[in-house]
Amino acid sequence: MRVGFATLLLMAVLLMAEECLGIEDYIMKEQDIRRQILRNYDRTTLPARRTTVRLRRVTIKHFNIDPASHTLAIDAWLIYEWIDPRLQFAPVDNIQKLSMSPRDIWMPDISLYNEAKMGNVNPFDDTLTLVYPDGRVLHAPPAKLHTSCVADLTYWPHDTHNCSVVLGSWVHHGYTIDFRLLEKEPKIDISQRLTADGRNISRGEWDLVSASLIRKENNYECCPEPYVSIWLTLTLQHYAPAFFWTVKLPAVGLSLLTLVLFLLPPAAGEKITLGGFCLVLDLIFIAYTSNTVAHSPSHTPLIVEMVSQQLILVIVCVVTSALVLRMAHDPHSAGVPSVMRRPLAKLAPLLCLNNYNNLVSGFRRTLPHSLKSEEVELGAGGMGGVNIGGVSVGGSSTALYPHETTIRNEWVFLAAVLDRLCFILFAFICLVSFIRFHAVL
Repeated sequence: MRVGFATLLLMAVLLMAEECLGIEDYIMKEQDIRRQILRNYDRTTLPARRTTVRLRRVTIKHFNIDPASHTLAIDAWLIYEWIDPRLQFAPVDNIQKLSMSPRDIWMPDISLYNEAKMGNVNPFDDTLTLVYPDGRVLHAPPAKLHTSCVADLTYWPHDTHNCSVVLGSWVHHGYTIDFRLLEKEPKIDISQRLTADGRNISRGEWDLVSASLIRKENNYECCPEPYVSIWLTLTLQHYAPAFFWTVKLPAVGLSLLTLVLFLLPPAAGEKITLGGFCLVLDLIFIAYTSNTVAHSPSHTPLIVEMVSQQLILVIVCVVTSALVLRMAHDPHSAGVPSVMRRPLAKLAPLLCLNNYNNLVSGFRRTLPHSLKSEEVELGAGGMGGVNIGGVSVGGSSTALYPHETTIRNEWVFLAAVLDRLCFILFAFICLVSFIRFHAVL
C-alpha cells in the first residue's frame, strides 16, 4: 500500500511538472511570436497604401441628454477591424490569436469630430486588441461619446431631439484610410429592471425613437481627396410622466381658474382677491420653468409661452374687474344712457341675465309717475318714508331713494353684462389657446 501511494504521488508530481513546462513553453512561444512580428515594426507607418477599417457593430449601452449644457452622452461598445500584413504569423500549437496593446501596433486615428470638450477627441481607452494569424486586427473598446447636441425645447416637456455622433480619421483622407459599415443600425443593449407588476424602473427620461449609421464622404476646398466619416444619428424623445402632474395639469388649471373671476357677482370685492391670487400662481409657474426657458437658445417652450400669455390675460381681467366694481359701487348722478338700455335689455336673455334686467325694469315700473321730484328726494309723508315695490324709501337718512336705487341697479346691470361678455370672450381665448398649444398638453 505504501508503494502504491508513493507511485501515485510521484505521478502527480510529474504531471504537474509537465503542465508547468507546457505553460512555460506556451509563454515562450508566444513571446517569440511577439518579438518576431514587432521586430523593426513602426507603429506610426500605415499598414498599406490604403487601409480599410470595417466597423462591424456599434452597441449602445446608455445615453442621456443634458439640455442645460446641450450635450449628448453615450456609453457604447464599438467593434471594428482592419488588416495589417506586418502582423501576420504562423500559428503554433494552440496559439491562434495574440492580445496586443494599442501602444505597440498601428491603430487608426479614429476621433470624435463633434466632441463637446475639444481637449479630448479620442473617445477610446487602451483596451487590448486581438491579432489573428492572417494579420487581421480586432478592436472592441468601450467608448464614452460626449458630443454637442443643441436642444430644441419648443415642445417641452414632449421635446424630441435629433443628435449625431461623427467619427472619422483626424489626419488621413479616404484614399489612405477608408471606413466601411457592416451594419446600418446600431444595436441597443440597455439593461432593464422590472417590478413585480411589470413596470420598468430602470428606464430613463428619454426614449430612443430611431437610430442609424451612415457613411459620408466630405470634400473641402483645400484638398481634392475625400474625407470619410461615420455618422451615428439618434432621435430621442422626452419621456417624463411626472410632468403631467407638475407642468401640464397646473397650466390648464390656471387658465380655467381665471374664468371664475367673471362668474362672481359684479359687486363682489373677492374678484380682485381672486385675480391677484391667479396672478401670483402664474408668476410662480413661470419661475418654476425659468431654468428650462433659460436653456432654450432660440425658441421658448410652448407651454411657458401659454402661461405667459395667460399672465397678461389675468392682468387684463383684474383691471376689468376693478372697473366693474367701480361701476357697481360708485355713486352715479345719472343712470345708464337711454341709448344703451334697449341693447342691454336684448342682451340679457342671451347672456342669462334676466334677473338683473327684471330688477331694473320692475323697480322702474313700481315708481309712481305722479310722485314729484321733491317727494322722491325727501320721501312721501315726510321723514316717515314710503314703501315702493316693497322697498322702504326715505325712512331714514341712510335709506336709498327710489330714483337712486334705479340708477344704481342700472349700473349694476351694465356691470353684469360687461362681466358676462368678458367671460365669453375669455372662454373663447382659452379654447383657442388650448387648441393652439395642444401639442404640449
